[in-house]
Amino acid sequence: MQSDPKDLRIDEGELETLSGLDINDIFVGGIFGGTYRPSVWRNSKKLFFFFLTEISVFVLILVFTLPIGFILTQNPTPGMGEIHRALQFLTINLSVAGVLMLGWNFYLWNKQKSLAPLAKLLDEVDKYNEVIKAVEIIDKLAAVGHLPANLINRDEVLQVLQVTRESLICALMTEKILRQHKSFIARRHELFTNIENNLLTLRTLEVNSQASEYGQLLNEALQIGMSVYKEVKKLQN
Repeated sequence: MQSDPKDLRIDEGELETLSGLDINDIFVGGIFGGTYRPSVWRNSKKLFFFFLTEISVFVLILVFTLPIGFILTQNPTPGMGEIHRALQFLTINLSVAGVLMLGWNFYLWNKQKSLAPLAKLLDEVDKYNEVIKAVEIIDKLAAVGHLPANLINRDEVLQVLQVTRESLICALMTEKILRQHKSFIARRHELFTNIENNLLTLRTLEVNSQASEYGQLLNEALQIGMSVYKEVKKLQN
């Protein structure tokens, strides 16, 4: 029985588990907590739905800004007509909603920097899934006699796809770990300095306490400190 290429697909559910974020064709990490995928600008269908999302968010923001307009126009200037008051109300709401919309888009743009590595990996996953879809189509055409069954070395292709799948999963898991511990990575030089200073202190204490009953304990602490230092050095590399 031939293996099914569908089993090699990396679907959205698996991507969300591997990345720890909500994933779809347009956004990474959700609409309000993440950012848009750069591939949106290269795909007309995705771009269309992205603009629909922008319009929907603007309308939603506009609804929530209505109370602001009411508050600012509840004491109109004497002699102000109803039309002028309505225009003022509309201007205030559109202005506030526009500013909030710009802020949201700036947030998306800024968030994209931190999620850029993940976005690139997701693009590679899309390409990988497209190759699997192509294999499925070839299988169907071969099944109805439109293509020779030996058009491609199917087993070899599936083997390559399996290796590619494992590489992508490994890359996604690595990106997740690095992203979740970026504060630690950013502080690694500070941590290394602290560890080195602590080791120097331990060495000094060891010399001063060599003949005391605490000498052995200090020596063990020194060995632990050295082990920690070596492991952190490995992480740095």
